[in-house]
Amino acid sequence: WEVYIGPSGGVISFAAYASLYAPRDVCEFSIDGVPQVIIATFSDDWETHQVAVGAGKHELKWKLIKNFAGLNKAIIDDVDVPSGYQGYVKIDGIKLEDNSVTHVVDEEVMVAAVGEAANTMPTTTVATTTTSKPITTTITTTTTKATTTSTTTTAEPTTTVAPTIAFVECPSDLFSVEGLPGCCVEDPSYLGDGACDPRAPYNTEECAFDLGDCCHETCNSDSAYGCKTKEGGEYGPFGFFCLDPRFGKMDEKKCQVENLEWIGDGGCDTAGGYNTPECGWDGGDCCEDTCDSEYAFYPCGANQAYVCMDPSVVNKETKSDSPFSFQDGFESGVFDPLHWDVDDGDAEWKIDDSKPAAEGNYYISARTGDISLDFGTAKLKHGIQSFGGGVLSFDIQALVQIPFDDLIIMIDDDVVAEFSSATTGWERQELDIPTGPHLVQWIHRKNPSNMLEADLKLFGYPDEGVTMIDNIAFQPS
Repeated sequence: WEVYIGPSGGVISFAAYASLYAPRDVCEFSIDGVPQVIIATFSDDWETHQVAVGAGKHELKWKLIKNFAGLNKAIIDDVDVPSGYQGYVKIDGIKLEDNSVTHVVDEEVMVAAVGEAANTMPTTTVATTTTSKPITTTITTTTTKATTTSTTTTAEPTTTVAPTIAFVECPSDLFSVEGLPGCCVEDPSYLGDGACDPRAPYNTEECAFDLGDCCHETCNSDSAYGCKTKEGGEYGPFGFFCLDPRFGKMDEKKCQVENLEWIGDGGCDTAGGYNTPECGWDGGDCCEDTCDSEYAFYPCGANQAYVCMDPSVVNKETKSDSPFSFQDGFESGVFDPLHWDVDDGDAEWKIDDSKPAAEGNYYISARTGDISLDFGTAKLKHGIQSFGGGVLSFDIQALVQIPFDDLIIMIDDDVVAEFSSATTGWERQELDIPTGPHLVQWIHRKNPSNMLEADLKLFGYPDEGVTMIDNIAFQPS
């Protein structure tokens, strides 16, 4: 459900009745993709939930999520559910209060059942009925007559609010803005015009961050400049120096650059302090995943190449979610998908407890017998993002023998260690990790020289090769 909230914000409320049980299933209510309410247990009766909503445009979403933790099927099947569990949630009485305007959705009870849910985070479609009162905005100055504009909608209402001058206490050379207490600007018409005025006094909390102009999520596409000016046009670039804490990653005090209009304009500015966390990594311009071609003035990546340093993007690409210390002894019995990629090979690494672990009960293993093809592999991948480098350590027991099998360890494209014969028990190994994003791979290989079977027979018939790894840890410098 897409809603538009006035400068004073509002409250969304709804009632829920659930027959759910985590980790099998949960119901998630989110605003703009950020979870606000999680319903994970049985309901004794209808329960009302209330969440504050800030000013601007928002997307409200209710999701029924099956297996929200991404556990393997065997673990989910072993979960003992309480008597009466049915796996559904009912939502009713949705109400949005925005000053004097109220939207109510209560004509029917919406039901989502787990049996209808996909395996990975499906979205429950919500039928809504929306009504809105006409919005009247009055603009009054000392030199022009009052202008009244009314807008009425019956579905997904879009309200363009023209700022009005109100004579309250402001410096003599500035005007106050009705509905925005404390907002004093030279020209109120600049607020909400679809072009970001990135500096104070416009881009401030008191002025609703240029009345939404400086963030994609709040910029009104029906405004004068429409938020999406392009190269070759008559105006721009304006950029998106988004300081609204709900959407932006900027630090206004630390992002001290010469041209704030370059932030979020589609061109990656590598010099001058733009591509930094304080400036939101140039407003997303420097990573392909975050440069928004819809709002970019210049074509993303066309004239100024991407130099992606945003850890949230780099870590996503390398299956890592933290530049800080990390440790996994696999005692949960499952691979954490945020850290590990085990699918990119001819066979998978597995959680194992058939032999004594280096520490605890579990370790991970790759076996030659699981690799069907000669010259095939089982790959274990882990991404590391380190701003100052560090040391990656792990316990290993490699029961391999060239030419039948071996284990190599790679950092990015370089082989940094190789095991071609059996180790005597568990050994602790360490790898130096340079600064920046890196991909570490443990690769168990079958017949790595791709020898003919007849030639392999000359070396006899060894026991099945297996590599075992435990207690992997990264300690940054």
